[in-house]
Amino acid sequence: MDLSCIIQSGDLELYVLGMLPPEEAGKIEALCKLFPEIQQEVDAIAATFEAGAMQMAVTPSASVKEKLMASLPAKTGTTATPEANGSTAKVVEMKPVAEQKSSFSKLAIAASWGLFLLATAFSYYLYNGKKELGFEVAKLKQASITSEQQVAELTKKVSSYELYRQLKSNPSLTSVMLASVKPEVKQQAEVFWNKTTGELFIDPSSLPPAPKGKQYQLWFLIDGQPTDAGMISLTDVAAIQKMKQTKPGAQMFAITLEDEGGKPTPDLSALVVVGKVS
Repeated sequence: MDLSCIIQSGDLELYVLGMLPPEEAGKIEALCKLFPEIQQEVDAIAATFEAGAMQMAVTPSASVKEKLMASLPAKTGTTATPEANGSTAKVVEMKPVAEQKSSFSKLAIAASWGLFLLATAFSYYLYNGKKELGFEVAKLKQASITSEQQVAELTKKVSSYELYRQLKSNPSLTSVMLASVKPEVKQQAEVFWNKTTGELFIDPSSLPPAPKGKQYQLWFLIDGQPTDAGMISLTDVAAIQKMKQTKPGAQMFAITLEDEGGKPTPDLSALVVVGKVS
């Protein structure tokens, strides 16, 4: 059993100080009987507190003792003396000076011990409270950052979906599906093209991430001649992107995987997806 969590919890210090509820204190006592390591830790904590109390002990000044002695009746002996009214005078036994001094020291030590325990408990309470507050603040900050990121991602997806819906339902745009040139590889893209204005959009969300140092490049073909239609953003691969304007009469669209930044002419060996305009 891992006892470190019990030792580091602070409950043992509170148990020694007598500040644990009876039920919790009973659990600590049971653990002490079952695990010698817990009992040793409790003994060590108690010894530390006692040593601190002894170091803080303050012996009362002589004036305190003199005032106290002056307030006590003088010793009259061990026999009773008849009073005028016939009653017997009370005999007061005085303790030796050495014993009185010892009592004063014990009283001072007890007072110092109580103050030390109170200060220790209060400091421990403040320390734990500050530490727990720090943990809670850190968790709240992290939760806030995570929530903001999730909201930003969700907002981006909603915006992209809304744009896709608008493009798909726009009668002036032609949708062209680009399929993988390798049947065994699942990758595709969709182009939205205005044949009249040449305005061009692409949805690259179904393409796999580009390898490091590589970037997807879109092309349109007229009579078999490829023309650059722009580079697909590396940071917004899941969002619909507006590409370069095309010339009238485009017959096919294609995407190649080129070196980052693109090329003026495509590398046909790097062809990824193609699609014919219907």
